[in-house]
Amino acid sequence: MLDKITNLFRSRGEEVPGLLNVLGLGEWYTNLPAEDQQKLYEYSTIFGMGGESNQLDHSVHSTSQTQQSHLKSVGSTAVHEKDYEFAEKVLLKALDADGDNPTDRHFVYNSLIELYYKQRDERNDAIEKCIAYCEEDIDTIDAFLDAWEREYGDGPPGIPSFKRLAIILEKQGNYQDALEICEMAIQRGLSDGTKGGYKGRKQRIQNKIDG
Repeated sequence: MLDKITNLFRSRGEEVPGLLNVLGLGEWYTNLPAEDQQKLYEYSTIFGMGGESNQLDHSVHSTSQTQQSHLKSVGSTAVHEKDYEFAEKVLLKALDADGDNPTDRHFVYNSLIELYYKQRDERNDAIEKCIAYCEEDIDTIDAFLDAWEREYGDGPPGIPSFKRLAIILEKQGNYQDALEICEMAIQRGLSDGTKGGYKGRKQRIQNKIDG
């Protein structure tokens, strides 16, 4: 499989996929083990109205994508496929990507939060890492919200970090910290996707404190 992929690139006069070169990821790609190069190719498939298409199948000279957005896309696909080790490698690379911006970074955090939470029963440090990336996302969330408002002019999408962290803290018995996370979400007008929202969640936690 990898030989076929490599031959495809070289038939276009490319040592690595054109898109990766344009994104400045050529050297990183060539230093990956062969197995990871193949996975990067496989997880670069996107699905649209015209069916599925692999972003690395075409010669590319320019792109509106950023390093971060492409790596996030590949990493989140790997998470979906439960290829957690590879997903972690790609998503951590995305955090150090050139052209870092609040929007792409937020969605990288989302994927990392999902990655670690899904491994909470199998990996000893999964919850610790999940908490850490929830906190990093929350620490920078105002920059994301400002960028989202400027670009789209409407309310933000769902922001998993607040809900996930509140749930974890509540389960750990850290009720006061969970209340603070709920209050931060309320102040920003965020929704947790439930009928009562963060106000209802906050009240339920307060009830536990009150006994």
